Amino acid sequence: MAESPEPSWLAVGRLRRPHGLHGEVTVEIVTDFPERLVAGTQIGLGEDGPTLRATVYQVRRHKGDWLLSFADVRTREEIDAWRGLWVFLPAQERSRLPENYYYEHELIGCRCVSRGGAALGEVTALQDGPGGGLLVVATAAGEVLVPFRSPIVVRVDLEARSVELDPPRGLFDGDAL
Repeated sequence: MAESPEPSWLAVGRLRRPHGLHGEVTVEIVTDFPERLVAGTQIGLGEDGPTLRATVYQVRRHKGDWLLSFADVRTREEIDAWRGLWVFLPAQERSRLPENYYYEHELIGCRCVSRGGAALGEVTALQDGPGGGLLVVATAAGEVLVPFRSPIVVRVDLEARSVELDPPRGLFDGDAL
């Protein structure tokens, strides 16, 4: 019988400082689906990917972050050794994601083109901005931050690895449009 493949993991938070004396830790949330992390959830911990496994004992919100405790970790010293590690959950199946929702790793490397088909650059990151998500697009002239919303983002085609944009005049210096 063939073994099932290791699941794809996505970072959902980053362990910060211990909280209190009994093994709780502050976790910076970096996911749009924080409700996925509940008591009993098996998570991965690590730097570039999960190298450790742990079971969440308790999760609660605190000042915009999570406070987590783990089933087998009960002291501040134990949890402090994990400071800075990423918290990973198995990736959701694409069919279960809301319409027009994309993981950052799916967008990175996509080429950006104008409605007329002119090459604009390549997506290198997705970052939070004051008005929502921003695509970081590498161009010959440097990085351009593009609001990741309609009507600027016309279409995302993951199969073709492209993002069609209708940017306002001047966003890409107007010369590529």
